Amino acid sequence: MIILTGSSGGIGKGLIGHLSKIDNVIGTYNKSPVKDAPDDKISYEKLDIEDPKAIGSFAQKWKGRLPHLTLVHSAVLNIDGLFANYKEPDWDKVMRVNLKGNFLLTQALLPQMIQEKWGRIIHISSVIGMEGRVGTVAYSASKTALLGMSRVLASEYGRFNITSNILNLGYFESGLADTLSGDVKKEILGRIPSKSFGKTADIAHAVEFLIKSGYVNGSVITIDGALQ
Repeated sequence: MIILTGSSGGIGKGLIGHLSKIDNVIGTYNKSPVKDAPDDKISYEKLDIEDPKAIGSFAQKWKGRLPHLTLVHSAVLNIDGLFANYKEPDWDKVMRVNLKGNFLLTQALLPQMIQEKWGRIIHISSVIGMEGRVGTVAYSASKTALLGMSRVLASEYGRFNITSNILNLGYFESGLADTLSGDVKKEILGRIPSKSFGKTADIAHAVEFLIKSGYVNGSVITIDGALQ
């Protein structure tokens, strides 16, 4: 079973159909409604990953019904602003969605993975966050923090055949690229040797690789088309 958070977002919306070719998928969403599932291998659940009680209820509902669990953390929030004027409520909001929600959901589902002695935890990060682009202080901090958390998970739970890895994404046809102006898109494409944005299928292939590869643990896989 694959659980995909942020399934109503740009990347998640495109990714879930590809993941259903690998395994059954539960796509979680919060405020953005989703259409009916395109096939019987996909189901959707409303889940506020900022709410510990909601996460606890979700884990309890699915207790014992998540064989060979892969957890893909795709939920993301970015609120731009320069460091000197960045608002504390915006900082807290970004951290709750991008980092704390990841922590809480992983912690809630980890006992099921330990009991089965199998699990795959995949964190979606971003080359933009790693670069520390202007105006992305909270987003970048939350994404780089995933590195430490993933390494700790890998060290603590590898003995249970549970792996934790990061997919470090560049620019894709859906998601962030949808919000960019024509000039910005042109500039970014000029920095990619293939002169094209990535496809969500590329992410799904990496997820499948990590599901099948139990010895890949604590790693970061960058999927950015060799962005310069």
